Amino acid sequence: MGSSVSVVDAPAFLRPSGSAVPVRSSAGSAAPRTPRHVARYVHRPSSSPVPKGALVLGLLGLLGLEDRPRSARTKQRVRHVSAALSAGEYGLPPKLAAMASALSALPNDRMRYQQLMALAGKLKAMPDDLKVPENKVPGCLSVVHVSASLEEDGTVTFQGDSDALISKGLVALLVLCLSGCTPQEIASVKPEFIKASGISAALTPGRNNGFFNMFKLMNQKVAMLASPKEETEVEALQIYNTLSRKKELFKTLEPGVVKMYVCLGLQTETDDMFQYKRGVTVYDLCHLGHARVMVFFDIVARFLRHRGYKVTFVRNVTDIDDKIIKRSQEAGVTAQDLARRMEEEMALDAQSLGCTPPDFEPRVSESMEEITEMVDTLVKEDFAYAGKGDVYFRVRRFESYGRLSRCSLDGNEAGARVEVADVKEAPEDFVLWKSAKPSEPSWPSPWGPGRPGWHIECSAMAKKYLGTTLDIHGGGPDLVFPHHENEIAQSEAANGETYVKTWMHCAAVRSTGNEKMSKSLGNFVTIRDVLKKYDGEVVRFYLLSSQYRRPMLYSEEALAEAQDRLLKLYSSLRGAGGCEKPADCEQAQRFEAAMANDFDTVNAVAALIDLSKELLQLRQGDHGAEFQGKARQLRNLGAVLGILQRNPEEVCKGPVDDGFEEKVESLIQARADARKAKDFGKADAIREELTSMGVIIEDGAQGTSWRVASLV
Repeated sequence: MGSSVSVVDAPAFLRPSGSAVPVRSSAGSAAPRTPRHVARYVHRPSSSPVPKGALVLGLLGLLGLEDRPRSARTKQRVRHVSAALSAGEYGLPPKLAAMASALSALPNDRMRYQQLMALAGKLKAMPDDLKVPENKVPGCLSVVHVSASLEEDGTVTFQGDSDALISKGLVALLVLCLSGCTPQEIASVKPEFIKASGISAALTPGRNNGFFNMFKLMNQKVAMLASPKEETEVEALQIYNTLSRKKELFKTLEPGVVKMYVCLGLQTETDDMFQYKRGVTVYDLCHLGHARVMVFFDIVARFLRHRGYKVTFVRNVTDIDDKIIKRSQEAGVTAQDLARRMEEEMALDAQSLGCTPPDFEPRVSESMEEITEMVDTLVKEDFAYAGKGDVYFRVRRFESYGRLSRCSLDGNEAGARVEVADVKEAPEDFVLWKSAKPSEPSWPSPWGPGRPGWHIECSAMAKKYLGTTLDIHGGGPDLVFPHHENEIAQSEAANGETYVKTWMHCAAVRSTGNEKMSKSLGNFVTIRDVLKKYDGEVVRFYLLSSQYRRPMLYSEEALAEAQDRLLKLYSSLRGAGGCEKPADCEQAQRFEAAMANDFDTVNAVAALIDLSKELLQLRQGDHGAEFQGKARQLRNLGAVLGILQRNPEEVCKGPVDDGFEEKVESLIQARADARKAKDFGKADAIREELTSMGVIIEDGAQGTSWRVASLV
């Protein structure tokens, strides 16, 4: 079948240049000569079909192969190859039809590979901030990303990239040929055309599925872009659920209402066979790992409220515990006095990091009625048993035990870590109520005086403030087993209902040497230590620099970099007035999309930085209203992350006295005078003096401004 694609339909990167090639005549002058492969285009009327093999020779010219010697058999084969696809076939728009025809007309797979490589070389680099995991194409052997945007004329522009050359060629085939098409044209394309183009499974094993998936993803993006803005719903919120090990569409039990419970996860020794981590145990100052959990779930609550949800946020305080008792005895104070003092210190740390207090922060010591009531229910339902004043949970009676952690009970041996008590029926059974020991705090119960076990407290307090089923339960990944696993077992056994819909776990901060930061290892850096060197907002901003489910490696260099980036954001807000209406902008949409994508603070911050760069440009010109509106937008988005709410001028100039500011202004004027007099040596010396004072100067079209290099 012959091709009906005319020369004018061929894509620009496919058409050979029409410029003449100079050839020396016998007289020595340059005479223009058109190459043979170009002549087939140039001398044939554009209205007539391209002859068989013409596109093939054009491609050979593009690849630099037209001068290679060819056998008569090869020439004959090239002449009789048909460009098999036409515009409209498989729903192909002209550019894609021309390229598909050209690929099918090439005589062998090697040349198809070469053409794909040539296309890959024409693919523009894709910005890193667009390479989000959701843009990755499933089914490809290599990592492939695609993105799309809707232009003012109603056409679509695609961006794509890949870490492998051939895959990049396949990406380029679509990106270059479909950019400029309307959403309707793109939706009509049938991906089966790739087989007719000669790109078969034999040619690219394992990539065809990815190619088809790429089409599917691109069409999904186009469909979203093509929807009228007034009909487009707010970006759906996706949250990674530890229970299912995948992102899920977030739906609440009650429309518009979120019930969220969070454990901070301080390490506690146990006398049970399992060792675990759990909620805030106030026996010492919090370290940077706790700061990350504090800040992240504070942002979760802020963003949910930003989306219009009514959030009830509960965070527990464990004020009675083995370590609290031991530390209080060493200090010669009561356990309650120590717990209250450290609780106050924790609140100060959280406040320094810009965290808003939870709606409820219940203490274990004040929740004994709820705890003993739940334990009693478990005993009556035969999920628990008492012995010698202790009460244990029958783990194997709860049939779905292990579904959160994917942990099997098989293989556990008695005495693996500690000796199993005589009263325990099985080594995996965990304690719900501990009998009182001499000189330890205790409370009355149906089983005698004692205190709660290490897991029951969260189940009881969550039920008291949020009910039997929670929308979100959060903590650190080391809480998954056995603490959260045990919470599920005892709560569902007692209440007969699903305990939590969405489980979220924020990864640890690792110390130098890539070890988990913990008090038991003695390798932790307290929040208070970091705050001696850096402003609390800087520490908060630093904690946003990594995806929350990935461990962070503590780094002084990263903290310093975060400080510089935060100051630049504040610098872009200088001169912003009292504009109340934020301007709509592309960066705000990116911010919302990033946060709706499992609280992706990395790409959300990237959007803020891009908006700040635009503000700096607007401030240089006459764009007052636009600058003010976008500055208000930057402030509003910053509030969702708990940053950028201070006076920019005060932040940029620091807590300095008038004498310091006057000296800086005097030196800046002296530098300006030196530059005007072309005394650049003096100007550089003044700049170095300012740098030594901790001052950074920024030259712009409207003069020189300055800011401090550090917020502390």
